[in-house]
Amino acid sequence: MIKHFPKIFFSTILISFFLLGCENFDDDGIKNISLVPELGYDYDSLVTIDSQDFFLEAYLWRDFMPISPPNGKPLISINWLISVDSSVIPKNIELKQQYVIYDDLVWISQYENETHPTPDYKLERVSRNGPKWGPFVTVKVVAKITDTKTKKNYYLKLDSVRILRTD
Repeated sequence: MIKHFPKIFFSTILISFFLLGCENFDDDGIKNISLVPELGYDYDSLVTIDSQDFFLEAYLWRDFMPISPPNGKPLISINWLISVDSSVIPKNIELKQQYVIYDDLVWISQYENETHPTPDYKLERVSRNGPKWGPFVTVKVVAKITDTKTKKNYYLKLDSVRILRTD
C-alpha cells in the first residue's frame, strides 16, 4: 500500500486540479454551458413584460483592421431590446447581461455603461473584450432583462447570429 501511495496521491491531486479548473471562469468570462443553470431553458424570441412585447436584435463582430493584432481583436457585441409595436420602452426595463453561446461554450458579459442615441422604442447595450471566436461562425445570443419595478428577470434569445469581421 505504501509503495503505491505516491502514484495514488499525485493522481488524486492532478484529477482535483482538472475538475476544479473546469468549473471556473477563465479570464475572458468563458464557461462551459452545462455550468450555467439559467441557460438550461429554451427561451423564446419574444417576451411580454407588463403587457408590452419585446424582441432582441444583435450585431457581433471582430476587428481585423490593419491596426489590429494579426489574429484580430476580441469580440464586440451590440444588443438592442426592441418594442414590437414601437411604443416607448419604460425606464424600469433594463438590459442587464448577455450570454453568447458557441457550441458548448458561453461568454457571459455585463453590458458596458456605453450608450448611443436610439429611438425610444429601442434600448441598446454594448459588450466588449469577448472571446476570439470566428469570424464567420454562428452563435446564439441570450439577453437577461430586468424589470426594476418588480425585480423580475426575463430572458430573450436570438438564434443563428453570425460573428462578422471588419477589415
